[in-house]
Amino acid sequence: MFIFLFINTKSTKAALIVAILFWLYQTIYFVVWSTSLSVVKKSNTVLIILFTSSLWAVLEYIKNYFLSGFPINLLGYSQSCFTQIIQIADICGVYGISFIIVLINVFLFYWLYMRDRKYLITVFIIISLLLIYGFVRINQISKINNKEEIKIGVVQPNIEQKYKFKRRYIKPILYKLKQIETKFENKNLDIILYPETVLPKHITNNKNVNDFINKISYLAEYTLIGGMDVENYKVYNSMFLVSKNGDVVDKYRKKHLIIFGEYIPFEGLISKMFSKFITDNNLIKEIELKVFEFDKYTLGINICSENYYPYLSRELVLKGATLLTTHSNDAWCDGLSYPYQHFVLNIFRAIENRKYLIISANTGISGVIAPTGKAIRQTKNQEQICFEETVYTNDYITIYDKICDLFVYLCIAYIGIFLLCSFLFGKIKNR
Repeated sequence: MFIFLFINTKSTKAALIVAILFWLYQTIYFVVWSTSLSVVKKSNTVLIILFTSSLWAVLEYIKNYFLSGFPINLLGYSQSCFTQIIQIADICGVYGISFIIVLINVFLFYWLYMRDRKYLITVFIIISLLLIYGFVRINQISKINNKEEIKIGVVQPNIEQKYKFKRRYIKPILYKLKQIETKFENKNLDIILYPETVLPKHITNNKNVNDFINKISYLAEYTLIGGMDVENYKVYNSMFLVSKNGDVVDKYRKKHLIIFGEYIPFEGLISKMFSKFITDNNLIKEIELKVFEFDKYTLGINICSENYYPYLSRELVLKGATLLTTHSNDAWCDGLSYPYQHFVLNIFRAIENRKYLIISANTGISGVIAPTGKAIRQTKNQEQICFEETVYTNDYITIYDKICDLFVYLCIAYIGIFLLCSFLFGKIKNR
């Protein structure tokens, strides 16, 4: 966080103080969780285990959205490599995975503490059920009736952040992009995908950018490219859909802005204390969520941090999206672990919605993820590369799409009932 803030502000003092405050804020969730456990520790063991797991899931849900949210370190994401285990995310989402991790660990604690094998047996039963569900669902999802085959090209240009928006680097950046694109000639691609904010200037008011768009648009039926959109002196982080003849036929504007990068909580107060903390370009969030409907498919787009929030991908699917994409910059976090963390989130969005998900990162990790959560293609961090892949659309609707975060709401209900009963009837007796 400190490095991210320092890159954004160039002020060591402001970045350090705000980073410390942010770290302290993050610890509040663990303090609330652990304090709550100490209050109910004399209750029934099974009820305590359910309370512990439910409270963790609810706190993660709050952290995911409060003050715009910064949720890349949710516990459930740690299981991204265990594809069979996380298939249940198509019912309960990532919060359900976090719930299960805490549930298993607390059962193991009681097994070690009480030396009672029933807790260990329960753990084996839970894991076995997860594996059975995972293998069954992977087999089922692999047989989904795909609607359309789409040939895509993905560009990862690896442009350093310090060069991206400086006037003197406009031509070098566009030249670099053009050289990369030559690898797509005569490939008959349906869509070429670029990262977030890859264009160094607005798409409609700079001759160099316009010339570049016209020169590369012929390489695919459509090009999806990121840049800033300016309207009535308001600036939007946007993705532009460009037709084969070079016309901008549609655009998507970012709906959920990232904390401290595009959105600053309590900006009036913080900007008075630290003049460096003012959101760049007066960035505005879009109100309406939209999908791109063209030809034979409907595209649902996440710009960078929007893939943090499961509800956005879900709403895109409910609006008709048959294919999902994520476009990120990630150059802000040069040399850090963040690009790997960011890539992992896409695995869960693909499983939750059972859609192919394409990632185009500037400098980070690009790739293609199947509806089963398997990474079909994954680039290296800070690699300059472009690649082709074939993906498929589908109109499958998951249980998670239908019920959203009902699992979290059930956890909230359970916590409320548990605390109410404990208050009204005293501590629930041990078994």
